[in-house]
Amino acid sequence: MLALKEYWWKAKGFMERAILRNADPSEDDHVFWRKKLFTNMISYGFIVSIIGFGSSMTFGIFAGSSVVQWLNIVFIFALLSIIFNKKIMIQTRKILALFLLYVLAIVYIAVLGSEGPGVLYLIIITIFSAMLFPRPTAYWLVGLNVLICAGFGAVIQYKLFDSPLVESYDLPLWASYSGNFIFVSLISVMLVSKVLSGLEQTIKKEATLVSKLDASEKYYRTTFEANPVPMYVFDMEDGRFLHVNDAACAKYGYSKEEFLQMNIRDIRPQTESSKLLDMNSMIRNRNYTGVLIHVNKNNEVFPVEIETNVISFKDREARLVLATDVSERINYIQKIERQNQDLKEIAWMQSHMVRAPLANIMSLTDFLIKYPGEDTQETLDFLKDSSQKLNAAIKSIVLQADGSGLAG
Repeated sequence: MLALKEYWWKAKGFMERAILRNADPSEDDHVFWRKKLFTNMISYGFIVSIIGFGSSMTFGIFAGSSVVQWLNIVFIFALLSIIFNKKIMIQTRKILALFLLYVLAIVYIAVLGSEGPGVLYLIIITIFSAMLFPRPTAYWLVGLNVLICAGFGAVIQYKLFDSPLVESYDLPLWASYSGNFIFVSLISVMLVSKVLSGLEQTIKKEATLVSKLDASEKYYRTTFEANPVPMYVFDMEDGRFLHVNDAACAKYGYSKEEFLQMNIRDIRPQTESSKLLDMNSMIRNRNYTGVLIHVNKNNEVFPVEIETNVISFKDREARLVLATDVSERINYIQKIERQNQDLKEIAWMQSHMVRAPLANIMSLTDFLIKYPGEDTQETLDFLKDSSQKLNAAIKSIVLQADGSGLAG
């Protein structure tokens, strides 16, 4: 059974390639869809036509009509030569095939009467026309059926040639029969056209939606590729890289091909092995953000701020990552922290190392002013010692400020 289906799909594909030209890029999807429907009808109708051809030949033999037999043979060869001729535009092939089917149906009705397959062929032609052509064309063909019925009414009324219709019908009976036939044709066209009109609208809406999605995908893909910040997508199941942008390749030193062979663990330093042990739970967490330490191909480590979002990538649950190098920011913060620490130390020096000798100098100066000539040498020694301590404290503060960059 499976082998039979495989052969069928191969045969169907072969027939479609033999009938249908490649789609014109400027052609609307719903227009090409009608052409594809034509090839499907031919593909599925090929086997059925073989059965119909056999039954028609059998009917012609028992009816004793060689006209039907020869007509079937000529019709089959003419139809195949038109359908499979890719030099002819497919719209022209559909019109020629429709013309041949009408000729066949009219001859069947004229030669075999209403009991033959001619009337059935007219109904089938009308339904197929509603499927293969725009709605106005199908309604024109219903009008053509009216003319055909009127023509056979004239044959019955005036006995223009020998036909089973002349023996089976009079004009009122044929008018009643034709009225029912036209009614069935009209209803069939209306229903088929209504269904296909809705289908065409759906195809147009889908084409518009696909066009918008393609434009949106192109925009976001361009944004992803051209983003100066490293971005990558990895599989949430196993952490394997699925896509990276050029900025990531430049930052980490790997080519895109190398990245796609790697795992997110490969850009984490071995010193963070304790964090790597919990990587599976980390990547499954939807709040996977913060500052992490990464390593490039040259084993150079640097901090990155991670911003992520869960997405669907090629039918896989994945995570889109924006990895911003924050080395300069962290260095700046560390510099500010060091300066703050230096300021605290300078404040401590000022309150302890400077104020004590300064207080001594002020006291000794007051003593010399109040009691000149008493213990002058000892007082001067104390004053000198306090001045030296004050000078040393000031130098220490200056050195501390120069080292922290505060003096600049």
